[in-house]
Amino acid sequence: PPPPPPPPPAANRTLDLQGFAPAAGFLRASGSGAAGDGRFGLPVAGGHDADLDGHRDYARANMLASPLGRARAGGVQLIFGDGRIAGNVDLAVPNNRVLNIVGDGAQEATGGEIWMADVTGDGAGDLIIGRPNFRAAAPDRIGAGALTIIVGGPALRTLATNGATLDLRAPPPSVRIVTLVGAATLDRLGFWMRTGDITGDGVDDIAVGADQEDTGGAVNSGAVYVIRGGPHLDANLTVDLAGFGATALDGRIFRVLPPPGSADYHFGATVALADLDGNRRAELIASASLNRAGGVLLAEGAPPGSAVGSGGNPGGSVFILWDDNLPAGALWPANLTFTMGALPISQTRIDGGSVAGQYTNDRFGEEILGGLDYNGDAAPDVFFGDITGQATGRDAAGVGHVFFTAARLKNRSFTMSAPPVDIALTTIFGPSAGAIFSDTAAHGDFDNDGIDDLAVSSPTASPFGRVSAGIMHVIWGRSGNWPAVVDLLDARKPSPALLRITDIFGARGDVSASDRGDTLMYSAASADMDRDGRDDLIVNEMRGNGVSPAATDVGNLLVIGGAAIPKQ
Repeated sequence: PPPPPPPPPAANRTLDLQGFAPAAGFLRASGSGAAGDGRFGLPVAGGHDADLDGHRDYARANMLASPLGRARAGGVQLIFGDGRIAGNVDLAVPNNRVLNIVGDGAQEATGGEIWMADVTGDGAGDLIIGRPNFRAAAPDRIGAGALTIIVGGPALRTLATNGATLDLRAPPPSVRIVTLVGAATLDRLGFWMRTGDITGDGVDDIAVGADQEDTGGAVNSGAVYVIRGGPHLDANLTVDLAGFGATALDGRIFRVLPPPGSADYHFGATVALADLDGNRRAELIASASLNRAGGVLLAEGAPPGSAVGSGGNPGGSVFILWDDNLPAGALWPANLTFTMGALPISQTRIDGGSVAGQYTNDRFGEEILGGLDYNGDAAPDVFFGDITGQATGRDAAGVGHVFFTAARLKNRSFTMSAPPVDIALTTIFGPSAGAIFSDTAAHGDFDNDGIDDLAVSSPTASPFGRVSAGIMHVIWGRSGNWPAVVDLLDARKPSPALLRITDIFGARGDVSASDRGDTLMYSAASADMDRDGRDDLIVNEMRGNGVSPAATDVGNLLVIGGAAIPKQ
């Protein structure tokens, strides 16, 4: 008889969140607040033990919240984990596992961005909160912005257990809080922040952007501040950057500026600290690229047009300050300032570009993620996202770029129209026009196979006709480089033999103008939340609905266990 026909080619796996309710591996923290509060962004973070009970915790921010009668002061909910990924938490009702943190002033946008890390070195997770529209005093500075570090410890859980609120206007003495205040009016300090160990001492440091800081007459050129982590942050402390070079953090802070003449660069709108050369010291990566929904929120008393949500160097630019620029020693010089383009040792600049028939960059570097190894060669790689890049003629489909062996970027300057041929590069195209692929990315080893994986969102994609439900694409790491071009359009996806991709579909699409699609993964983090050896995804449904029928578009937090993500 003739041989049997060959089996059909393997298809990539998918996960549909509509009706997804496993007994374990999935948690939803349903949002609270007024209808529509999620529409400008709903940051999430997690992966650290903030109360030292042995379980990792997570947080959800609502920059539009109006607590205690303070219009749009914003707030953050710190949710204490129990070691499991299961069940539902309704954040609209009191819960002794949830600590509510509220902003100080009207239109402050507390929680415009959040992150978690141990920046004091004591083993407790610290909650880092951006307050980009904070109004500084003495002298009055509208929209100077602030970065607040809530130092982790058991006192945070005690507040939650007692049903107390942590008010940033009058915080309780049991909690230590460090706040950095922006130097000048409308600087917008705290617009973005990330952590990593730039000194190699084993303690995470902080990079924070002030994307509207003016320098040398260049309006909105932007700046980045790097704060050294350590026991000095385990304190009650306010640091006013108007006195940069003469503050309590002297020797433990430095500033980075864009090249001279960089008006409207919004340098620092996205930042990252990631070890790109494998020496256990992170590099500072910062972009001159801005496309952020929450960027249009005006500070109290600010003139119309002063809050910018879209800008940067045309096409977008990324700058890397390599760790060898930092002087040796326990303390840095006071007033230490670096200017990109004039660094003492090593730097990199990459400008957006275009390749005929493939892509045109629009906001190159709007997302940055680096330091893990996606191809199993033991060398760190780096991902740069372009939220509104054009992909094969699909407007705002979004484009992502993965550079393998990122150390080879050192001391290079080029455009994405002609990237170096000696550096392996994969370019990824979003699945449809308007999907804004690469808006958000997270990474980790989601299947515990020893090779890191990359999760990237298309938050406004419309799977199965669900308008703006969103899609999360989990691209599984593999031994060897990825294809040079990966198109996420269904008809053009690579076969699993070349690259395995799992699509996770958002549950709900648009119902009406006041009840929009979930917008899955507009913010994300990753960590092994249940300590099973697999990293898990902490993501948002930016415009997800809460439990109450009136809680439309308030935004939810999801934890998706690595074990729940299907893979061939």
